[in-house]
Amino acid sequence: MTIDTPPRVDESAERDQFPGVLPGRPVPFTLQQGEGEKSVLFGDLFTILLSGDETEGQYDVFTAEGHAGSMIPAHLHLWTHEIFYVVDGTVHVWMDDEHGTKADRILSTGDFAYVPKNVVHAYRFEATSKVLGTSTAGFGRFFHAMGRKTDTPGIPGRDEVFVPSREQMQAAGEKYGTLFRPEFRFDQTP
Repeated sequence: MTIDTPPRVDESAERDQFPGVLPGRPVPFTLQQGEGEKSVLFGDLFTILLSGDETEGQYDVFTAEGHAGSMIPAHLHLWTHEIFYVVDGTVHVWMDDEHGTKADRILSTGDFAYVPKNVVHAYRFEATSKVLGTSTAGFGRFFHAMGRKTDTPGIPGRDEVFVPSREQMQAAGEKYGTLFRPEFRFDQTP
């Protein structure tokens, strides 16, 4: 299933968890290190730095930070394009468009990856890492819908790990156009 035009996602439930953190409209602003809308998802910290509210629906900017071994499983986005820039660390990225184009790469500090919509992808931190991401506007708060709000900057400790319920994952996936593909194997041949 593909969707060419993203539906308008009502992010108010996720945005309302963070009143006043981001301006909510396109005005100049700054954030200090560790500031932004933060959620813990599994063992990672996702921080929204810029949302579609500030970019007039153009794009979102976020970071993902985690320890070695932390993995985001196979999934695809129906209307979201994503970029990943490794700010620090090493990240293993898998991508498969299911039409013959595959990528299996280890990215290090300064490396970049682009994942168009409808491409199955996953990544795993191979070392303590930080990734800067940009996505189609309206997707960034998916991490809030999947995760748990935190005010603590930095990678979560073991006692802060948050594993969403199957129901929470399904609801967030439906709302933000994400299909989880736990059965997908990146070593399949077309």
